[in-house]
Amino acid sequence: MTESEALARLTPRERRCLDLVAQHYDTGQIAAELGISVATVNGYLADARRKLGARNRKEAARMLGAAPVALREPPVADAPSEHGGMFERVEPVPPPPTLSAARVERGSGGWLSRLLYLERTIEPHRFGAGGRTLMIVGLVVAMCAALAMAVVAAVGLVSIFASLRS
Repeated sequence: MTESEALARLTPRERRCLDLVAQHYDTGQIAAELGISVATVNGYLADARRKLGARNRKEAARMLGAAPVALREPPVADAPSEHGGMFERVEPVPPPPTLSAARVERGSGGWLSRLLYLERTIEPHRFGAGGRTLMIVGLVVAMCAALAMAVVAAVGLVSIFASLRS
């Protein structure tokens, strides 16, 4: 299969995702721009890479960008294509702003609530693997400190009650 045939097989969404990759958008930014999930963006990009035979998303974006303008534009069709399906032409409705996002924009909560994950329950992907690991280690240390203080308090109470008896 030639490169022009492979480019012709790309759906409009795959083309749009590759265009945004060429503009240096990351997966989260592409998802926000198109109003779809990160997993859906990854699926579109994986399908595009497979169709083009590219090693990675950057190479696929370069292949689409290097193509003549006629090949870069999606084919216009009245009926749903066999690759895209009838839902390919439907534009998603952006989700309404969440209460958590509104609170973060206003600046309420502060760093402690963000650190304790109170304002990020809607968007857990915003902490990287290192941040999540650090948070788990911090919680374990805090639990050990709380347990140690509880033991010290219990020993202190026992010694007070023992001294009152004698």
